[in-house]
Amino acid sequence: MDTMEISDRELTLLNFYRGSELQGGLVLGRLVQHVRDPELIIRLTAHSAEEVLHAQLWTETIVAVGGRPRPMTDTYQARYAAAIGAPSSLLEVLALTQVFERGVYRHFVMHLRRPHTHPRVQATLRRMLADERGHLSWVKEWLDRQAAARGAAVPALLRRYSAVDAEIRKQLLQDYEWPVLACAS
Repeated sequence: MDTMEISDRELTLLNFYRGSELQGGLVLGRLVQHVRDPELIIRLTAHSAEEVLHAQLWTETIVAVGGRPRPMTDTYQARYAAAIGAPSSLLEVLALTQVFERGVYRHFVMHLRRPHTHPRVQATLRRMLADERGHLSWVKEWLDRQAAARGAAVPALLRRYSAVDAEIRKQLLQDYEWPVLACAS
């Protein structure tokens, strides 16, 4: 184990990541119960499983750097639900997933590049980035097919969710004063 120190602030951030990954995996897992398209079931199940695995990896990382996993009711998903309500359709869930995953990808890149990031945290971030690329790819392909069938409704929904996402990320910066979020803004 590396003896490099990690701050309580960064541990809180890692717990936020852990809680958000777990919540995302559970949301996608519940969504699978309402889908009938076999290919979409495969994609959603794999995506759900990866999100839950990410929560496990963050848990292991937190412990490895000397921290303790803490329950987090404040997650990205809770903030989205407070801002826009619960998504009511497959399209809404996957549009929100796409916007969220893009933001997470950018955020993780910024965290990875932040000076003095613990090597174990860097390794976990690199692993997450590889998986997030796959998530972004399949969801974008699905949304592109929906846009071809539904027209302007899909891009409008993505713009709406992107605006909400930007506000949530600003609010997180204010609430937690996370230096890594300041870099990502």
